[in-house]
Amino acid sequence: MRVLHLSWEYPPHIVGGLGRHVYHITHELVKLGVSVDVATIGYEDSHMSDDGVSVHLVDAFKVRVPDFSSWVHSFNIFMATELSHIGDVDLVHVHDWLTAPAGIVLKHRFKVPLIATIHATEYGRRGGLHSLESRHIHEWEWLLAYEAWKVIVCSRLMVDEVKSVLGVPSDKIIMIPNGVDKSLLNFKPKYERSNYALPWELLIVFYGRLVYEKGPDSVIRAFAKLLARLGNVKLVIIGDGPMREHLVNLVNQLGLGSKVYFTGRVSDDELYSVIYHSNLVILPSRYEPFGISSLEAMALGKPLIATNRGGPTDFVKHMDNGILANPDNPDEIAYYAEMVLKDEGLAKRLGERARETVTKGYTWDIIARKTYEVYKATLEERVRVNW
Repeated sequence: MRVLHLSWEYPPHIVGGLGRHVYHITHELVKLGVSVDVATIGYEDSHMSDDGVSVHLVDAFKVRVPDFSSWVHSFNIFMATELSHIGDVDLVHVHDWLTAPAGIVLKHRFKVPLIATIHATEYGRRGGLHSLESRHIHEWEWLLAYEAWKVIVCSRLMVDEVKSVLGVPSDKIIMIPNGVDKSLLNFKPKYERSNYALPWELLIVFYGRLVYEKGPDSVIRAFAKLLARLGNVKLVIIGDGPMREHLVNLVNQLGLGSKVYFTGRVSDDELYSVIYHSNLVILPSRYEPFGISSLEAMALGKPLIATNRGGPTDFVKHMDNGILANPDNPDEIAYYAEMVLKDEGLAKRLGERARETVTKGYTWDIIARKTYEVYKATLEERVRVNW
């Protein structure tokens, strides 16, 4: 079985969780005996092997374009052209709309089924379609779902979303969650705790893109309330994004300057070291199709306050293996944070149950086996029909 994955993200070009997903799922599929090609964007046309995964880098900057959508369509043209002669392919697997144009062309070029993983929708990200660009993206998401043999989504939220927003019939949708690298379950920190907090300080961590959907402003407002009650707490905010300047100003307005530390983007080793040393992780996304970041905290055995919206509600059970809170209610977030930080027994129990949850169902080898079964079933259906 040979499967061609198309993704605009793949290491080292990582923007969000999509790139991590494609990296881990493809490497685990190779271990299952699947021949895997990945096509992704690069700064020059090249081909390399990455631990058994055949990676095709397509130069995405060959021409000048006036806007983002034009750039996406230009690299899709290059991608479809470069890959049209790679040889026999059994399946094409597209991740989100950004590589949909090339994926649809290659589906018909090779006459093979198209599998689409829709990680999020434009309607969900924006809370509606409020611009020409959003409507354009939405139309490509619809076409991708229409052309796909099966549509894979990662959570119950996304099942409902692709049904209602894209009109995908139920029998075409398969829910397979995301996962984490098994090595996180035995992670040893590469950085000392003293790099981030004094010995007597309780350490709270937020990490992710600094955008409104991820709720970093709610974390800061909740932290201000918590600091007034406990005093010996510190907040580390890891990540970058367009909201950073606003968040820095908010910290200064609330008088939290000496207690909140912005790291910007950091390496995975440093990120996981900070989480490992933390007393509490808070990730209150307003829109979260799944929440790999929440799973990472759970794999590291940390007590977690996650959002009560979307993907995390599939795997975080309130007051059992984590806490679910309203991302628009800093008072509620502060209340639960204080509860966890004051009760070491509760914190330990939440962390232990969190690790158990990840171990039993949310590592990439488990997710890859489920994906492999989708591939097998699809190929069995394909031989029974005419193109």
